[in-house]
Amino acid sequence: MKIAIDCRYLGMSGIGRVCEGIIENLDYSQNTFYLIGKLSKLQKYHDAVVLADDSNPFTKKGLLRFNKKRINHECDAIIIPNFIIPIGITLPVHIVMHDLIFLDVKETVNGKIDYFIKKFLLKRGMKKAQSVACVSEFTKSRCEYYYPKYAEKCYVNYNGLSKDIKDYKRTHMYAEKENTVVYVGNIKRHKGLHTLLRAFSTVKNSSLKLKIIGEREGFLTGLELNENDYANVEFMGRLDNEALFLQIQRAKFLVQPSVYEGFGLPPLEALYLGTQPIISEIEVFREIYSDFPVKYFTDEEDLAEKLNQEPEPIECSEKLEAMFNFQNFARKMMRMIQGNKS
Repeated sequence: MKIAIDCRYLGMSGIGRVCEGIIENLDYSQNTFYLIGKLSKLQKYHDAVVLADDSNPFTKKGLLRFNKKRINHECDAIIIPNFIIPIGITLPVHIVMHDLIFLDVKETVNGKIDYFIKKFLLKRGMKKAQSVACVSEFTKSRCEYYYPKYAEKCYVNYNGLSKDIKDYKRTHMYAEKENTVVYVGNIKRHKGLHTLLRAFSTVKNSSLKLKIIGEREGFLTGLELNENDYANVEFMGRLDNEALFLQIQRAKFLVQPSVYEGFGLPPLEALYLGTQPIISEIEVFREIYSDFPVKYFTDEEDLAEKLNQEPEPIECSEKLEAMFNFQNFARKMMRMIQGNKS
């Protein structure tokens, strides 16, 4: 088969990692893959057909001017690692659904126009797709709730550990622990950073430091914080993967205080690197992490109490690799494309 993949998401956070996980684990000897995106990110894939497209998939230009003429003529199917299907695609489409947060938590959209555009694109994606890979049972259940007509298209396909983090672990087997807690993410309200900051302000360990990793300006502007008012809180900005993994590996805890997620990748990476996550007690985290040594919290007071405790030793990397593997993700998606749902 000849299969196209929308790779314009490479370099973005969650969706980008899933896209990378797919293309890193395909069998290029069995099928011909057309990778569409920035040449600088795709040049290393010598066994694929690479088509240049620098457009942003989240823009009007990206929706309308996607490089589609050749793939419509030559390919048998296309993989979209999101629900936004470019206009003019005539191939069978297979999409990845990460979450339905803007339907479940309407405060996350930027006004009515943004809401209706996303809602239209989501419904169009569900209708047009031949299969919908949902990154958790929770996300699948939300798809079935909002779109029961298309429920039979949905199947669960868990996120995996990236090649970068596996390579890092092989070359950094040990890092000395520091008296730090890390948060990795953005400032959107559903991520719960406000909850973490309030809880951290009450911890008894006066030497404990909280490191917030993400776009620095976004944090300071979005939270309206005066950095000087937060003793022992360091805003680190965005880090490259190696620096990020090192901070996670050295930390006592990684905290993920989200009130909503479709999967939640940072706790997975923390466990893999030997750091105990403290995570909110939400449905999807119970689904993904209940068999692993995480600490759940219910409110600010409970979170502060957990931060005052000592972490447990974490040794579960083999189990994690077996359960959350992008090779399995890619194989399962290929079976769906080839019409074999078993």
